[in-house]
Amino acid sequence: MAGRIKILVNAIPLNNIGTGIGRYLKCLYTELEKFYGDRLEIRYFDGANVSSTMPRGPENQARWSKGVDLFWKLPAYPALLLRLGIHYKREMIFYRLAKDFDIYHEAGFFPFAVPPRVKTVFTLHDLSVILFPEHHPLERVFYYRLFFRKRCKKVDHFLTVSRFTQTEMERLLDIESKNISVTHLAHDPKLFYPKPEKEVNRFLVGKGLPERYFLFVGSGDPRKNMDIIPKALEKAGLCEPLVVSGWSGWSDRMSWNNVIPLGYISDEDLACLYSGALALILPSSYEGFGLPLLEAMACGCPVVAAKEASLPEVAKDAALYIKSPRDIESLAGILEHLASTPDVRRKLIKKGLKRAREFSWSHTARSTFQAFERVLEK
Repeated sequence: MAGRIKILVNAIPLNNIGTGIGRYLKCLYTELEKFYGDRLEIRYFDGANVSSTMPRGPENQARWSKGVDLFWKLPAYPALLLRLGIHYKREMIFYRLAKDFDIYHEAGFFPFAVPPRVKTVFTLHDLSVILFPEHHPLERVFYYRLFFRKRCKKVDHFLTVSRFTQTEMERLLDIESKNISVTHLAHDPKLFYPKPEKEVNRFLVGKGLPERYFLFVGSGDPRKNMDIIPKALEKAGLCEPLVVSGWSGWSDRMSWNNVIPLGYISDEDLACLYSGALALILPSSYEGFGLPLLEAMACGCPVVAAKEASLPEVAKDAALYIKSPRDIESLAGILEHLASTPDVRRKLIKKGLKRAREFSWSHTARSTFQAFERVLEK
């Protein structure tokens, strides 16, 4: 194809703080600009305008977090009406701005409507809203049901982040495998690597954290089963607390015993948190990928996970697996073993560092670029 491929990215997730989709877009398009800038003309839609630079996120993080918390406290129908109002306004603007582009790339809930000549590439991270609607806010479930399947029929090519999710897409959405490209996520090696002990200690002291702790990173989504971790620590007779990083969302983690909630922290601080932890614990019943596992392994942090969904695909033999996602006794035994056996931790750290090196954003960018080329050949 003559000339550069014109790509329009829905970059609205980059307006938010620390979201997985926002991180995906930032890391992916940093690599695409670096390696394929001479072959791609990339523009970013921030909800109102198109720019050649990525949105930088909210200037006032505290105000943004407060606004999100207030939205989540709204009853379902007022929240849905508010979301729909924002959606239709943005979609009207987007439709008008998209007409001169070759490809529109969406990585959020589902794609906007676009002019007929524009090809749509949709990165689908997981199908949790379809599989576990009871674990999502009611307004989000309604929002999905209004648009998701209809918009998927308009997609020219799908990207997804794991073989597991590809299989789920074929099974639940009846999408042919030839129309799906698997582009695994990765970590940023400039941020996520084993931090020096002095730097970790300085971070822990600054946050008032203990020297020994276990770690959970993510939201309070019930499918992540975070609530079993304090129970497992208690059952194991361990005094080490659970430090939690991320947005509380669904849960009331502030009321749990032996839990230290940090909320959102910067990626630099998160890398220190991983580097100092006895282990990252992710007993999720369902994940599309499980990026905290990869980030933790890259920082030299042992990982404990449920042997479910995409998690074994990401960690392979570099993790210790509980028997089932809500098996408190199994998790308690593993945590007690990790806390008292440095050799086991050292072996897991070595395996984790090796496994993390097998993922890279440059590889993800190359696979994505190849998908862009293929969709224009259809």
